[in-house]
Amino acid sequence: MKFFIKWFIGIMAVLSLAWPVSANGAPIKIFLNYLPKYSNYGPNDATGVAMVSIGEAWVDLEVNGLPQLNGQLYEAWLIEAKTDMMVSLGKFNSDSAGHVAYHAEFEQIPELDYRYFVITVENDPDLGPEADTRRSIAGVFPNSEIVVVSDTTPTPTLVPGITPTPAPPPNLPVTGNFKSQVLSLGLLIAGLGLSVVGLIL
Repeated sequence: MKFFIKWFIGIMAVLSLAWPVSANGAPIKIFLNYLPKYSNYGPNDATGVAMVSIGEAWVDLEVNGLPQLNGQLYEAWLIEAKTDMMVSLGKFNSDSAGHVAYHAEFEQIPELDYRYFVITVENDPDLGPEADTRRSIAGVFPNSEIVVVSDTTPTPTLVPGITPTPAPPPNLPVTGNFKSQVLSLGLLIAGLGLSVVGLIL
C-alpha cells in the first residue's frame, strides 16, 4: 500500500508539472503602428501600446494621433494566427486631441494563439458584427518592430463577434510556442524524476 501511494504521488507530479504552459497566461504588450500594406485608413504617424491579458480577460489601450470620429467609432480586434478569426475587444473613440485611453474587462477572451492586434473604423450605429475593411494602426504578438503584411480584404463573418480575416504571411513566427514547449519538457523531466524517487523510497 505504501509503495502504491508513493507511485501514485509520483505519477500525479508528472501530470501536474507536464501540463501545457499557455503563452497567453501573462499580460502581453503590443506596440501599435501604421503597418505598410496592412493598415489602409487614418494617419500614418499614429502610435500606441496595448496591454492584453487573455487569462484575466482585460485590455488597456493608449494611443496618440487618431482623430476623433463623428458618426463612427474605433474597434479593437485580436486576430488568431491559425484560423484567421477576429475577436472584438470593444469600441471607443479618441478625444479632441487624438488621444485614446481605453480599458475594458470581459467575462472571457478565447484562449487562442493570437498574432495581430488591429484597430478598425466602424460605422455608428454598426449594422453587423464583422470587422470593417478600414484598418488603422496594428501590431504583432509580440511586436518589437514594424512588420509588413499582405493587404487583402476580410471574408464574411462566420460567428457573431468573431470574423475571419486574411491569413498572415507564413514567414512570420508564431510567438510563445517554443518557449512553452521547452518549459513543459523541462517540467516533464522533473516530474519523471520525482516519480522515480517515489518508487525508490
